[in-house]
Amino acid sequence: MSDEEKFESQGANPDETPEDKFKRIANLRVPNAIKKVKLIGNLAASAYKSTDEQIDKIIASLRQAVDEVEAKFKKGSKKTDSFSL
Repeated sequence: MSDEEKFESQGANPDETPEDKFKRIANLRVPNAIKKVKLIGNLAASAYKSTDEQIDKIIASLRQAVDEVEAKFKKGSKKTDSFSL
C-alpha cells in the first residue's frame, strides 16, 4: 500500500458507501492535482528560460492527461504515464 493509499484510507468507514468513498478521495486528490498544475505554471516565471517547443510539450502532456481522466470517467481508457523534455 502506497503512502497516498494509507493516507486516503484514514477516516475510511466500513459502512461508507461507494459514493461517499468517491467524494472523500476526490476531495483529497483534486485539490492536490490543482496545486501541482499551479506549480508547473510557476515555470513561466522570469527566473526560468524555456523554448516554445518545451512549453508546447508540457501543455500537450497536461491536456492529454486530462483527456485520459475524462475518458476514464466515460468508461474508455488509454494510458500514458511518462513525460520527459
